[in-house]
Amino acid sequence: MTYNTFINQVRSFNLPVLSAGLALVLGGLVAAQILNTSTWWTLSMMVLGGIVLVVFLIANLAEVKAAGKKKSNVVKANLTLVAIVMAAIVILINYIASRHPLQADLTSNKINTLSDQTVDALKKLTQDVDVTMYTSAKRSSPEIQKAQQLLEEYKKYSTKFHFKSVDGDKNPADVRRLKLTEANTVVFLSGDNRKDVLQREYVTYALQGRQPMPKFQGEAAFTSALVKMADTKHLTFYFTEGHGEKDPKSPQPDGLTSFKDLLEKENYTVNSVNLLTTGKIPDDAAVMAVIGPEKPFQGFEETALRTYLQKGGKLILCIDPLAKSGLDSLLKDFGIKVDNDVVVETSMFIPPDPRNIVPQYMSHPIVEKLSSSHVLTIMPFMRSLRQVEPGLKGAVVSCVMRTTDTGWGENNMKAKELKKTSTDLNGPVSLALVTEYTLPEDSSKKSRVVVYGGSNFLTNQFLQAPGNGDVGVNSFSWAAEEENKISIHPKEDDVRVINMTAVGTNLMFFIVVIFIPLSTLLTGCYVWYRRRSL
Repeated sequence: MTYNTFINQVRSFNLPVLSAGLALVLGGLVAAQILNTSTWWTLSMMVLGGIVLVVFLIANLAEVKAAGKKKSNVVKANLTLVAIVMAAIVILINYIASRHPLQADLTSNKINTLSDQTVDALKKLTQDVDVTMYTSAKRSSPEIQKAQQLLEEYKKYSTKFHFKSVDGDKNPADVRRLKLTEANTVVFLSGDNRKDVLQREYVTYALQGRQPMPKFQGEAAFTSALVKMADTKHLTFYFTEGHGEKDPKSPQPDGLTSFKDLLEKENYTVNSVNLLTTGKIPDDAAVMAVIGPEKPFQGFEETALRTYLQKGGKLILCIDPLAKSGLDSLLKDFGIKVDNDVVVETSMFIPPDPRNIVPQYMSHPIVEKLSSSHVLTIMPFMRSLRQVEPGLKGAVVSCVMRTTDTGWGENNMKAKELKKTSTDLNGPVSLALVTEYTLPEDSSKKSRVVVYGGSNFLTNQFLQAPGNGDVGVNSFSWAAEEENKISIHPKEDDVRVINMTAVGTNLMFFIVVIFIPLSTLLTGCYVWYRRRSL
């Protein structure tokens, strides 16, 4: 067969040849995109399609040259060139964006933005931290991928943070060497320190109706491990017992197990002490905490706490309404008086009870970052506090949070209707006061006292409020003179579900799948018809 004969035969089947070439090239490209990889057969399709298109172009070369000389075709060619240039610009912009991405977190609670605490911990790393996630294809999930993406985000804030993901199924020797027993474990290593974060620690489950739904808590778990890598000292906090205090070991709604977990994630140790039996403060007590006592402390217990504070000790006291602490004289030395009332707030509260107060933050390190980020807390069933002349000269008292002017301290505990009277304490009413006292014999030592007019905000029942855990942990960190740990702690995933009726589902389907595409098509047809009729 001569060359001319072959060309003539190709030209006699122009449309099938052109269609076959385009179909092969596009089919190969689409298949490669769907499979997310290029196989031998997808490459073969694209190469074969390219050869067919080249043959078509050679066979019709004369017609292409003749068409190029026509004025109308020149205009079409120019329009085509403009379209190609525009497509190239779009491709270039996408390429640049992929190499230098700009991100914006539009979620309501900024779940995709690292918290201040995480960023601070990363920037303060003094030695390398090697983090490895040992994954398993058999136990992959969207939460595991989210954990990998989160740890990749950590790398952007510190050159000392090194992260890699390893397939544990393909590297069993490493798994055995590290004695890992669970898939998707994240191992933190820094010098001699090691911390394993198990999957169940960063992916928990909560009931959504009757169905357990995964809840991603990666940042809280990973940042806690990161802090432990850099922290060389382990402060111990002691919670008093024997007076009906809230129990740090109780998982009940009025227990403190969730708050205890928060403190331990900050590398603190939480113990209990009964001053009634021991009569003295433990030597390693960084902070003494009295949370919700129902019975008053005895005189010798108050003396032990006073002696502890006079040596630079730290005390956190949460006293509920109606309770008598037996520590009034001690608190007066530090310029704080606890009123016998219950605080009511009619303008900032969680309905339906105006005693569930959303307080106003004052200027203090404990709540400074919460205030600037507009993170709210709920302070339920509180009594009022007042600043008085401190018995210790030089003690400085500050307000941490209070009500608005519309709040008041209700004196009549038996009143059926919460209504302000002339005998009640006028607002704004203080809900939390702190005192700092520099020891006169040693200016390097400070006593710090933090007092809240209630303890319910730290219980398991109320700790899930947006800022309650932060207020509690920050109070202990400030009291322990560890202001570097005061921050907004890692946020939990916010799962929101839209429940739609059958009518709503059908309406959404009609609008998205039928109406919008059909209206676009009809608009295009109308524009084409109008231009054709001109």
